[in-house]
Amino acid sequence: MSSSEEDPVVASYDVFLTDSEISRYVFQYLDRNVDLPYNESNHQRPVQLRMKPRTGLVEVEVPLSTRANYDVNKGLRYGEAIKKSRSARDGGAYGMAGGFTAGSGAAASGGRVKMEAGGDVEILENKRVVDSNALMRTQALAGRIKPAEEGDPVYMLAAFKDNNLHLSPVSSVIQFQPQLHHLDALDEMPKAKGSRAKKDDEERPAETEARAIDIKVKAAEDGEAATNAGNLDLLKQMQEEKWKQYEWIDAETEDAWWTYESFMLHENTDQLPSLEAKMDSEEYLDRMSAPRIDPARPDLTGWAMKENRQRQRAAQGHGGNDQ
Repeated sequence: MSSSEEDPVVASYDVFLTDSEISRYVFQYLDRNVDLPYNESNHQRPVQLRMKPRTGLVEVEVPLSTRANYDVNKGLRYGEAIKKSRSARDGGAYGMAGGFTAGSGAAASGGRVKMEAGGDVEILENKRVVDSNALMRTQALAGRIKPAEEGDPVYMLAAFKDNNLHLSPVSSVIQFQPQLHHLDALDEMPKAKGSRAKKDDEERPAETEARAIDIKVKAAEDGEAATNAGNLDLLKQMQEEKWKQYEWIDAETEDAWWTYESFMLHENTDQLPSLEAKMDSEEYLDRMSAPRIDPARPDLTGWAMKENRQRQRAAQGHGGNDQ
């Protein structure tokens, strides 16, 4: 029995490549079950997507369920902290240690999200009635767009239509993890009170005393110093760049399907140019695999082995039928 009969071809598709200039990102939620996506049907459609394109920071604001497994006392405490924190007044305690403020947009307590009971008050599972605006109702998930480097794998999104396979290159895979912006906001509250007390003390006249300060700096290794300088520069860029706000479109809406069909599929496939390979099968194997070794001539590898085999085939062609 031939190998083709043992492993028959069951389907054949024409392959098309879509526009590579379009940015396409794959979001991975590391602590989220694949059967529970963040969408409208699960009552957890993200209320906001924000990005810092130049430095690659990405955050998604997702609603929290306040009807089950929710500590109301802590929800009120964190919600109040977020509302009163300096970062929240500047637009939201976004980013590392609350330092990457948004400048504008909804606070981390979540702007207005879909109410579970309707109205301005919410009746929780324990029949407790609370002001819904006072609860911490959303949580931020954050990730970063990793700049592409030589040797990185190239991922594709595949879409089937009839007998055609459409491949779209992925710009980046972003892994999201929960952020603790509510703890940052809670941390800022005593600092704000302390700063007011400090200001009162500064208003009182006090005698100043000149004092010499001896500063000693330990020299770091060149490589470590360069890394630290690069990290500090990146941190400064992250803090200075402003967030860009985007509306989240649920996957099952007409707008989402229109985007899918517009940017993931080709409509007029007959008018597309054909790709032509610039290497034969053996060169492709050499590029994709480790150097091959000819058992008859172990000293010949890679291109030398290929040229030797080509000479053998040429000699066989002149001497009779190929074996």
